[in-house]
Amino acid sequence: MTSIVLILREVIDESGIGLRGLAEKLRAEHREGPLPRGYQTLSKRLRGTGLQNEPHLIHAIIASCTQGERRKHVTARVTEFLADARGATATAGGPPRTQQTATDRQLADALAEIVTLHKKTERLRRRAERAEKELTRARELLAARSRETSAPVPGRTAGKTDALPAGVSRLPPSIFPVQRETPAAAPDPPSREDAASVEEVVAFLNAVPGLQRNTASSLRAAFDSVLDGEKTGRYDLAELNKAEKTYLGSRVEHFLWQAWGINRRDVDSRLRRVPVRFSWTSTWTLAPEHVGRVCLLVRASDSESRWSLGVLAVAPEHLNRLKTNRDGKTTLSVAGKSAIHWIFKDAILPGNALLRLDQPTLAKVFSPTAVAARDSAQGRTNNLFRAAQGQMLDHSAVRTVAMDPDSSRRVREARKNLLTEGILVLGHQGDQPRIASALGLPRPNKGEFVSVRVARRHPGDGDAPFVEIADGQWRIATPEDRVETAPYVPEQRTLLTDSKAGGRAAPTR
Repeated sequence: MTSIVLILREVIDESGIGLRGLAEKLRAEHREGPLPRGYQTLSKRLRGTGLQNEPHLIHAIIASCTQGERRKHVTARVTEFLADARGATATAGGPPRTQQTATDRQLADALAEIVTLHKKTERLRRRAERAEKELTRARELLAARSRETSAPVPGRTAGKTDALPAGVSRLPPSIFPVQRETPAAAPDPPSREDAASVEEVVAFLNAVPGLQRNTASSLRAAFDSVLDGEKTGRYDLAELNKAEKTYLGSRVEHFLWQAWGINRRDVDSRLRRVPVRFSWTSTWTLAPEHVGRVCLLVRASDSESRWSLGVLAVAPEHLNRLKTNRDGKTTLSVAGKSAIHWIFKDAILPGNALLRLDQPTLAKVFSPTAVAARDSAQGRTNNLFRAAQGQMLDHSAVRTVAMDPDSSRRVREARKNLLTEGILVLGHQGDQPRIASALGLPRPNKGEFVSVRVARRHPGDGDAPFVEIADGQWRIATPEDRVETAPYVPEQRTLLTDSKAGGRAAPTR
C-alpha cells in the first residue's frame, strides 16, 4: 500500500488542487456513498491508514486528478499493486477459504448484533431523556402546589384538598420531600463590593508588566498543552474532540490568570469573580448567571495567528434571547459585541509552525514510511528539516513531529545527520543567526531553527548572498546544484565573512 500512497500523492501534486481542494471535489462529485466527507479523514487515508479497505477511494482520486492516457496508465499501475497485495494476503499462510467464509459470517453477525444493540441503546437514551423532562415538570408542579397550599387564601375552606392539574397523577409526598421547599432563586448580580467594575479590570490589566507579550505566550502555551503534540503528534486544534475543546477554555483561563499574577484563591481580590469566556470565533456563549457581571472575553485563532481581549459588563440586552440551549445559555448579540471594551484587538499570536506548512510539505514530513516507523523519532525530525527548508520552526514543532520531549537532542542529531545532504540546521547560538541573516533567511531567536541546503559559491554566481564558513564561501543551493557535504557550524562564535561585510572578517567572540 505504500507504493499506492506514493502514486496517489504524486497525481495529487501534479493536479495542483491540493488535499483540501481534493476533499471538496470528492464531496461535490460523490454526495452519496462511502467516500470520506472531510479533510481529516482523507489525510489519514493518504498517509496509509485504512487505505487498503477503500479501493473505491483510490480510483475516485485517480479519476479526479488525472485525464486521458495518464489516467489509464496510473489506473493500470494501481490495479497491479492491488492485485499483488491481494495475492500476498492469499499466500500468507491464512486459513482455508471455507474457514475464512465462516469467520466472515461470524464477524458479520457480530457487527449486526452491535448495530442492533446500539439502536436499542439510543432508543433507551431518548426515553430516559423524555422521562427526565416529565419528572422535572412534575416536580415543578408539586413545588408550585406546595406553595399554594402553604399560603392561606381568602374564601378557601380549611382542610379541603384541591385537585392536581390535569395530566399529573398524585404522587406520595415521600418521593420528593425536598420539593416542598421553595426552589432557590437565581443569584442576584454581584454588588459593587463583591465584583470589580469594567474600569477596575481595565486599569488592573493595563498595569500588568508585559501584558501583550505574556497574554499571547500564555494562549500559545494553553493551546500546546491541550494538543500535547509530543504524545499525540497533533498540531491542529480541529483534531480535538468535544470534551477537549471544552477543556481548552479552562486551560486558557488558568494560563491567563497565572500570566497576569492573579491568585484565584485570594478571597480578598475582587478580580477573582471575573469569569473568562473563551471562543475560537467572534461568538461567545454566556450563561444566565453572567448577566449583571463583568466578563473577560478572549478570542484566539490558531489558523489566523490572531487574538483579542475585551471586557464587557453583561446586560440582558447583550444576549440573543431567541437562541438558548437546555442550560439557558445563549450567545452574545450584535449589541453586546459593540459594547465590548477592547484592550487588544487582533493582536499577533505566536505562530503554529506546523500549521503554517503547506500540504505537500506536511505530506513529506508525515509520509507513510515516517509515520509507520513509530520508533524513528530522529528520522521524522530529519524529515522535518529536510522538507521545511527556509521555514522558521520551534521546539514545539520538533516535539510534535518526533513525539519526543527531548527536542534539543533531536535538533543536534539532525544538524549532524543532514550535513552529508548539504543541509544546514541553524539556531540561535554562535554564528548561526548571522549565517542565516547573511543568506537572506529568517534570523532564529532562542528556541527557533531554520534549515537550508547550501552549495559552494563560484565566480559566476553574481550577486547572490553568500557567507564564508570554515574554508570556503557558501550560498543557498538551487535545484541544479549538485549535493555536496555542508560545512559544520559550531555553536560557538567563529570567524566568518559575508557579502554585506565586503569580504571583511566579522568580529569574533
